[in-house]
Amino acid sequence: MNIYKRLFLATVIPFGIIMGICLMFQYGFLGFVAGLFGGIFYGGFMSLILGSLHIWSVKRISYRKSKDITNVRHSRNIELQLSYDKAFNLCIESLKIFKKYKIKEENYSYGKIVAITGMTWKSWGEVISFDVHKTDNNRIQIIISSKPVLPTTLVDYGKNLENVERIVAFLKEKSEVI
Repeated sequence: MNIYKRLFLATVIPFGIIMGICLMFQYGFLGFVAGLFGGIFYGGFMSLILGSLHIWSVKRISYRKSKDITNVRHSRNIELQLSYDKAFNLCIESLKIFKKYKIKEENYSYGKIVAITGMTWKSWGEVISFDVHKTDNNRIQIIISSKPVLPTTLVDYGKNLENVERIVAFLKEKSEVI
């Protein structure tokens, strides 16, 4: 669904119903209708402002054209010519590009790493995960994903996309050096 539609519905429904109920006690049915219309105007304004800021921020970060680029969940799949040990340790090392992070899960045998970043002005934190697997041709496939800690997040101003892009750049840079 379009980001503007999601934001519109997420702001109209709660605000319109709450305002409608509050005004209904004072003005009756007419107050309820007025509250609903207030919610529609508020939702339109908020979806226009927040949606535009989110789209502008994401397009500023991304070089790819995709219809899901405005989504708050992002993942990338890369292949590196490294040993499994080096790739796994490089994924852990890549988390150091974030000021605050905490590793929640680190399973070497399954190739799974899950970390949570600290809160910023753009988000309440992100869950960053790595899936490290060997492929047929002695290469390592790494799936990097980033999503908001708060599952109800509708806009992140490109924070999760930025996380994935920074990690991919780090892994490519370090794998060339090694």
